[in-house]
Order: sequence, then C-alpha cells, then structure tokens
Amino acid sequence: MHTRNDAHIHLFENGYGRSFPSRPGVTIAEADCFETLRKSFGVDQALVVGYAGEPFTGDNNAYLARVVQERNWVHPMAYIDLTMPLTIENLQQYKDDQFIGISLYVFSDQDVSAISKTSDEVWQWLTMQKWLISINSTGNNWTAWQHILERHNKLRILVSHLGLPPKMSKPPNPQTAQKNMASVVGLARFDNTYVKLSGFYAVTDPGHDYPHESAWPYVKTLLNEFGSSRLLWASDFSPHLDWLSFPQTFALFEQMPFLSDNDRHRIEGKNLANLLEQVGQ
Repeated sequence: MHTRNDAHIHLFENGYGRSFPSRPGVTIAEADCFETLRKSFGVDQALVVGYAGEPFTGDNNAYLARVVQERNWVHPMAYIDLTMPLTIENLQQYKDDQFIGISLYVFSDQDVSAISKTSDEVWQWLTMQKWLISINSTGNNWTAWQHILERHNKLRILVSHLGLPPKMSKPPNPQTAQKNMASVVGLARFDNTYVKLSGFYAVTDPGHDYPHESAWPYVKTLLNEFGSSRLLWASDFSPHLDWLSFPQTFALFEQMPFLSDNDRHRIEGKNLANLLEQVGQ
C-alpha cells in the first residue's frame, strides 16, 4: 500500500455541526477519529482546511493552532473572513502559529469583490512563502482567479471539490462535462493550480451513489486538462460521513479505468507531499 496524503479535511473542537456528526446520539472527537483512520489506511499527512463561517465552528483558527502543536500530521490552513481586509500582518501571525496556507470560501459577488481588492503585496507574500491557497467556490466565480493569476502566476491554488460543477444523476457526455467545467478548466494554463478530487457526494445525485460514475466525465476532463500531477485526493472528513465511508473516498479511483497505477499514486499522495515539501522554502 502506497502512502496517502489527504488534501482536505476539517477538524472542529466540538465536531462538524451539520451532517452525520450532528445527529442525535453521535459524538465524534474528530482529531482522535482521524488519527485512527490515517493509521488504518496509510495516510501520512493532511491539509486541515479552516472554516469559521457558521456558529458551530467557533474560532476554528485558534483551535487548529492548538491541534498543530499536538499532531505532526496536521498542516492547517487559516480561514479568512472576506468581510475583513487580508493583511500581511495577519498572515505573519498565522505563520507564527504554524499555518501553511489560507482557506477561502468564495460564493457571492461580495466575496469575489473582496478577492479582487486584495493587495498585490499580499499575493506576493503568499507566493514568496509558497503557501497553499485552498478555495471553495463554484460556477463563474472561478474566473475571478484568472485576473489574479495573470499577475501572480506562481500562486499555488487548490481548487476544492472538483470546483463544484453541477450535480449529475447520470454521466454527461464529454462536451457537457467540458462546458460544466469551463471556469475551472480555464485555470489549467497556470502551472501552480491544482484540483482536489473530493466531495463527490456534492456533484452526484444521489450523493451516496458510490463509485459516483456520474462524475467520472468530470474527472476525465480534469485529467486531460491538468494531468495527474496536478490532481489531489481529498476525503473531506468529516462531512463525507453522511454519504460514504472513509476508504471509499479514495477507493473509487481504482474503479476508474482511465486512471493508471501511477496516476493513482500521484493523486492519492505524491502530489501533495511534493507541495508540502516546498512550503516556506
């Protein structure tokens, strides 16, 4: 079994406040739970994507700053509140707290506007540090990054959940898949843009339809445009637990006949390991 590295998990002090962990009678110590999962399934390192956009999340950044002191497999990414200006002073504080990137949720016109108003000095700092920028977004909002990457083409962008293309109940034809992925595919020309193969439950209907064949044309499109060296496996722990088991988040790649063993090796671990080795260098 080759070593895996998970490009998108969440850890909350009191557990994820929606989906399976919030059901009556369920209590999950998420960091402890993931510790056992990673040992069982050969996961070496994990990007922990900060999120503090809802009441249940509390001060997720402060919690992750504590967790990283206790667990050497944790690589936290600071949640950025886009209603506040992003400054180098903020970023330096996160660096002092052992964060290695930032987490952005860009779903509204206001979010897009905030990104466009972020200073070039901030993007330059992120570039120099070789930090990772995890982005949750969808639709035409992805096109906003083209203007930023044209000025800062060494920014290391991680597109979450295949870019959240439209949900499909059956596999789309190649032309439809390409059309639905157009805004994400438009970022492929920037060599430091990566895509997480995660959140398949969010792009197939029903979400529990493992192995999510309805989304396979999306993966083929990404493979053709980005190559397997810029695709990353991510479990989306613990939100995925309402839909599928932890090993199913990577076992579905074995079902995809268009992925070779070398492709899977890169996607499941090698690509993220290479990115993590470069942070701060």
